[in-house]
Amino acid sequence: MDTGLLDEGFKLRKATPEDNRVIAGLVVEGFVDKFRPVFRGRLDRAADVMERWVALEHSIGGVTSLIVEHETDGGLSAPLASIGVRTGHSDDEALSRKLWGTLREQLGLFPALRSATLLSHPRYNPIKTEAYVERLVVTNDYKRRGLARSLLYEAEALGRGADKSSIGLHVSGINHEALTLYETEGYEEISRQSSWLTGYALGIRDWIYLKKSL
Repeated sequence: MDTGLLDEGFKLRKATPEDNRVIAGLVVEGFVDKFRPVFRGRLDRAADVMERWVALEHSIGGVTSLIVEHETDGGLSAPLASIGVRTGHSDDEALSRKLWGTLREQLGLFPALRSATLLSHPRYNPIKTEAYVERLVVTNDYKRRGLARSLLYEAEALGRGADKSSIGLHVSGINHEALTLYETEGYEEISRQSSWLTGYALGIRDWIYLKKSL
């Protein structure tokens, strides 16, 4: 796998099932401002829910995950960054059903209903010829080191390898740092979704869909 964009000492590889837990932890850390109001007083359950979700993405969601580690004197560090990109067929009905079951088991009926509604945003209708970035996260201590850009580059390579003609993603309208990265890398805004519900509960009113030709 081409790691030419990474600084010396960083290693990029495909994730294995043993990485699901740490990927879930990175997602919760990276989006904690979203997860805190979603899970309210049960933020400790978020990692369990996300671990299950990552496993489902890999098994029936057509998603491949990549992770970055850092080489130290003691060996490789725990994963510092990760991206999940959908290039295969996704059984979205089964994904929704199994996520609902996990949320209900972890949170109970009514909190699960609220969480499932909030987590359903932004909505994406899969395009057969398009790869789709499900998530891109970098641990706080390693931001602004080029890891996100390198993972995005590799996600695009996965899309081309799967004969996709474009790659798409969603970003919240308040994530200006991510928007700057994507626009710098040639992603263009295609559309926006607005939600009063996520605006009220999460402070995120707009979700922006960006796309890049491969």
